[in-house]
Amino acid sequence: MFITVLYGDNEEILFNINCKVQLLLESMKNSCHYGNEGDVELADDSGQVKNLLDNQQRYANELLRERETCVLLAVTRPPDSSDVIFTPLLNDDTIVNSKFLAKLGNWGESKDSSRKTKSRKSNKKATVVISTSPEATGKQSTSSRKKPVKP
Repeated sequence: MFITVLYGDNEEILFNINCKVQLLLESMKNSCHYGNEGDVELADDSGQVKNLLDNQQRYANELLRERETCVLLAVTRPPDSSDVIFTPLLNDDTIVNSKFLAKLGNWGESKDSSRKTKSRKSNKKATVVISTSPEATGKQSTSSRKKPVKP
């Protein structure tokens, strides 16, 4: 049983999921050249976070589907905050697009993020997920599309 992990400049690598999640995450960090820079997580190709970090003592084949394709994410935890920020480590606009980022941004909402936290996050440029919050991008793109269409 294996999964395909997408990362870098359209790179991909296979990983065996018949192991504990903790070992899989460590192997991904090393094999994908992320090193000891922080934690990593996976999302499916639609942007749904797999929550492997919360289940490190479980077996990966319980959480991931065989032959699934996933995107490698960097995980950042700002100091003095319980927030988690995901940044895709894949440079491919066909996969990491606005829909992917919107779904990835919704992860925080499902984990009961507050509005105050979201507005504070949206000002950080280093965060791909938060700088393109679903509410902000939806309103901006809709209003900018309506204006040219009306005249």
